[in-house]
Amino acid sequence: MIRDLAIPYMIFCDRGIVLWRRPLRENDRIVTVFTENHGKFEVNFKSVRLARGKLRALSEPVSSGDYRFYLKSGSNFPVCTGGGTLSVFPRIRLETERLFTALYFCEVINKLTPAHQPSPEKYALLLGALEHLENYRGPERGQKGRPLSPWLRRAFALRALESAGFGFKHTAVGVDAGLWQTLHDGLWPEVGELAAEPRALGYLDDLLKKFFSEQLDQQLKTLEFI
Repeated sequence: MIRDLAIPYMIFCDRGIVLWRRPLRENDRIVTVFTENHGKFEVNFKSVRLARGKLRALSEPVSSGDYRFYLKSGSNFPVCTGGGTLSVFPRIRLETERLFTALYFCEVINKLTPAHQPSPEKYALLLGALEHLENYRGPERGQKGRPLSPWLRRAFALRALESAGFGFKHTAVGVDAGLWQTLHDGLWPEVGELAAEPRALGYLDDLLKKFFSEQLDQQLKTLEFI
């Protein structure tokens, strides 16, 4: 529970990224927030499903904010009592492929991050990947252009695994060494410039799927939509 983090006060603030949310009762939501300094935990957002809900934007997946939380003695869930939106990543929300890729990023982090264990490295990875996805210049509306790189989500998953201590970076695999290094250490634009290699892409997909299913007993639901 969040009170195990030795927070000195009932009210605390932190920057965070929303990974997921689910309804609670008629008008509330339980939101999974990955914060910069306190890690991942679930938060009660009261009345945000009402049309007048003031904190609605702060409770949506693929959004970042500066949150204020209140933890009542004896409660398992903090309540979000305020904050400010840092970004809702509007360009990501305009394109289905970008949006589901961003949701994939959030799901991977959610699956690999235990509750209440801060990980600044994973937080920076997720925020940086979302910012790159937001600023990526694909085709203009109604025009043809370069699609989203097929390597982006694979590189993100490999880096998230590395940050979680499960990585394959130093493992001998059936992928070109230069490609492997770029996927792990290259800047996001460099990843985007990699040429598509169907055999390597298929190999990585099998590797990641096998790891999540056999090692974590998890299935990534967002893969169905990408």
